[in-house]
Amino acid sequence: MSSEDRGSSLFLFMVGAAIGAGLGVLLAPKAGKDTREQIGDWLKERREGGSDLLAQIKEDGLHKKDAITAALKAGKQAYMEAEKHS
Repeated sequence: MSSEDRGSSLFLFMVGAAIGAGLGVLLAPKAGKDTREQIGDWLKERREGGSDLLAQIKEDGLHKKDAITAALKAGKQAYMEAEKHS
């Protein structure tokens, strides 16, 4: 590729980028401030939902841990009683 081809390719790329940016601004359905606010609200909802999900997982984990601990104690007790009767 000659340097002239590279220069014209770069020029065409820059022109295309400028046209795309201009069309994006002209055809945007909302103002930039509104769009940023909408994205911020969406992210906030996701963070809150993630926090709620994490709290639920922790709570479920504690209940399952308690159930497993109780099952292990019951199994150990049953084993000890079975050994006494052997």
